[in-house]
Amino acid sequence: MRKSAIVIGFGAFFLTMALLLKFYAYDKLAVIPMDQNTGQVAVDKNAYLFDAGTLKFQRATLTTRITAVVDKPASEDHGDNVVVFDKNQFSTIPQTKTPQQAVTERIAVDRHTGLPVNCCNDSQNGKPVKHEGYTVKFPFGVDKGKTYQYWDASIMKPMDMKYAGTDKLNGLSVYRFEGSVPRQTLKATPTKDAPGFLFGGAQDSPGVTADWSYSVDRTIWVEPETGAFIKVGEAQKQWLTNPANDKSVQVLTTNSIFDDATVKKNVDDYKTKSMQLKALKLAPWILGILGVLLLIGGVVLAALLGRNRAADRRAADDDYADDRAYDDDTVAYDDDPDATDAGLRSSRHAARDDR
Repeated sequence: MRKSAIVIGFGAFFLTMALLLKFYAYDKLAVIPMDQNTGQVAVDKNAYLFDAGTLKFQRATLTTRITAVVDKPASEDHGDNVVVFDKNQFSTIPQTKTPQQAVTERIAVDRHTGLPVNCCNDSQNGKPVKHEGYTVKFPFGVDKGKTYQYWDASIMKPMDMKYAGTDKLNGLSVYRFEGSVPRQTLKATPTKDAPGFLFGGAQDSPGVTADWSYSVDRTIWVEPETGAFIKVGEAQKQWLTNPANDKSVQVLTTNSIFDDATVKKNVDDYKTKSMQLKALKLAPWILGILGVLLLIGGVVLAALLGRNRAADRRAADDDYADDRAYDDDTVAYDDDPDATDAGLRSSRHAARDDR
């Protein structure tokens, strides 16, 4: 019985570990850290734009820097399940220090789902905003069969991102999601002051408050276990339109994408965590199946051992009964003074045969 008890004990242990890994350990690991601070760099070495600094069209290297820094005190004020990010994005060219475009955001998200909670003075460029869809990452355990809503800060509403394939980035398997925004007004900054000559007027034409619109084809390479954005690319166009005559001028054409250093750092940061989450998904199944098999095996082993012991006891009882009967016969013959040794042996054999 001791062997079966050991087997059953191991089975119970493995089942307990499976439940702990599935319902406790995974949730502890699948969470956005409170100290997560990121810096990303996107580059287009051949952007065509109207430079706000020189007031000229030119081709240039457009560099966009995106930082997301956790406001830890604000996050802790709202419990363990909320993390607050201050996100900044600005684009420059080497010919001038004038930012071509800049966006600041304050975003509060659920640490487990990655979705906005809009609890902590969420804002964009200093104005209150209600975020919708995913902002800094996709959910843990990305489903390539689902369409995800991604917040577009330029139009201040979510856009659809759909699975388009699986790629490898520095050895890391990632899902590629794609989505497009057709030309529409930049809701964040719907107008922009522009020189009058931009729309065909004389060099000294008065300035125009032009309508500002844009379109984008966006690609996001997502690590599927963590939901982290490993690489992002945006093919973007922008137009300014003179409301007086509806004349539009395209002022930006760019295909910006995370540079190699950013991609490498993201892969290094999330590769290990991805492996850990995969293991935590698989381990409960393995341990659970092994635990059930050991429990069944332990019960079967206990039954077999019990049956064998019962058979051994019955055999021992039969032998004991035979010996008692044999001893009784021997005593009976020994009490007969006329019995010879040969007759005694013959009688003993006959007695045994009768039994």
